[in-house]
Amino acid sequence: MHMLRIKRNQIATILTTAILRGTCSMATAAVRIEGQTQAGGGPIANSMVTLWAGSSGEPKQLVQARTSSDGSFQLSSQENVGPDVILYLTAQGGAATVSRSGGDNQAIAWLSVLGNTPPAKVVVNEMTTVASVWTTA
Repeated sequence: MHMLRIKRNQIATILTTAILRGTCSMATAAVRIEGQTQAGGGPIANSMVTLWAGSSGEPKQLVQARTSSDGSFQLSSQENVGPDVILYLTAQGGAATVSRSGGDNQAIAWLSVLGNTPPAKVVVNEMTTVASVWTTA
């Protein structure tokens, strides 16, 4: 019976290569998010949605987009996101379709903390704001 012998330096080389490949692929991954802003269960049109990267330093704005009439938005960033970065979305202003006034409400300010690897689809509303504030406090 023939046994395969692997020396310590071979193991170290294999592990180092695997770690570097994983780190490099994670650091160069693009961030793409689709979502919807809501208030009172209905969409918020014309809201400014911003994707932020937070870490030990100042938060960094990655990309912005305005929501469409149904509150939907798409964000894409080629920014390198390190393992110590937390991504989050803010949605500011806009016209809530459930509002009878129908005008732009600059007092709207929603938040959704996404973590390091965001989901492909998100909702930003009152509930995500409360949940994000509660879990990060």
